[in-house]
Amino acid sequence: MPALPILVALLLLAGCASIVPEELEGTVNRSVTGADLIRDPEGYRGQTVVVGGAILLVHTRAGESEIEVLERSLEREEPLITDRSAGRFLIRSTEFLDPAVYEVGRRVTVVGTVAGVVERKIDDVTYRYPVVESRRLELWPLATGVSLAYPYPPWWYDPFRGPYGGPFWYRDPLIDPFLRQRLRR
Repeated sequence: MPALPILVALLLLAGCASIVPEELEGTVNRSVTGADLIRDPEGYRGQTVVVGGAILLVHTRAGESEIEVLERSLEREEPLITDRSAGRFLIRSTEFLDPAVYEVGRRVTVVGTVAGVVERKIDDVTYRYPVVESRRLELWPLATGVSLAYPYPPWWYDPFRGPYGGPFWYRDPLIDPFLRQRLRR
């Protein structure tokens, strides 16, 4: 029986694993948030940070990929699903990041070095993007099976409501992966 507590401890530690590689662990400035980086990117130039958010655009060029990200606060290194954001930033990677995998709306966290600022246009507005050179990227899974439209606790049963909060025949295309694929065609 002494193996059981060891097994439980190992499982708990595996659930708390960090996305920061061991060789970077001592160099990461964990006090820098995405909002801090967007507010003063030049002040953090050269520092290694952990920031994340939702993907807005992916550009691929020969030898480089660039992801435009809408910043989101992190909780245990995972971007929150929220409508609050401090702004946008860019992730640059020397790897090919396939736009079909790193698709718009997916959440991503980057461990990387702040490389400065790039000015670009968003419609008629000139925007200053902080640039983070990627050392490690974590693409988070799609949130599925969560319905905010059904506000009742899980033990509540209503025979006239479907699993997504609407009538029993309704399927939510934002949550249902089969419907989402059919809508893309």
